[in-house]
Amino acid sequence: MKIRLANFRDLSKLAELFDLYRQFYGQQSNVSGANKFLLERMEHGQSIIFLAEDPKTEGLAGFTQLYPVFSSISMQRSYLLNDLYVKPDYRKQGIAKLLINEAKSFTKSFGGKGLELSTSMHNKEARALYEKEGFLEETEFLTYFWKSN
Repeated sequence: MKIRLANFRDLSKLAELFDLYRQFYGQQSNVSGANKFLLERMEHGQSIIFLAEDPKTEGLAGFTQLYPVFSSISMQRSYLLNDLYVKPDYRKQGIAKLLINEAKSFTKSFGGKGLELSTSMHNKEARALYEKEGFLEETEFLTYFWKSN
């Protein structure tokens, strides 16, 4: 499996994969919306997207998307590992681990403090993987969210 940065040429394939990811979390399919969302992130340099590409088919097996965030307290950048998805046919092959390791390597190489992520309480497989990969459940800070509508 080849792990690499996404580029504009990947957009149509990536949008389809991103749409599957959103459907996994209960959202309605919207490939054109996914394409627009990803294009805007790429055009504005607002995220870093790594792809898992099958070298045999040149198809996409999975992706992860990172967003930069900043801490005023530590005065450092971290990255939010916001999205991680592997197509069902490619699961249980270590691809998610490869994507996580690429995200870790990227974070280290750019002097990031670390990676933050969140997942559904019910996503036990993902939680087990994250813990195996050295992620610790946050116990120092509580997270709150204000919904605008």
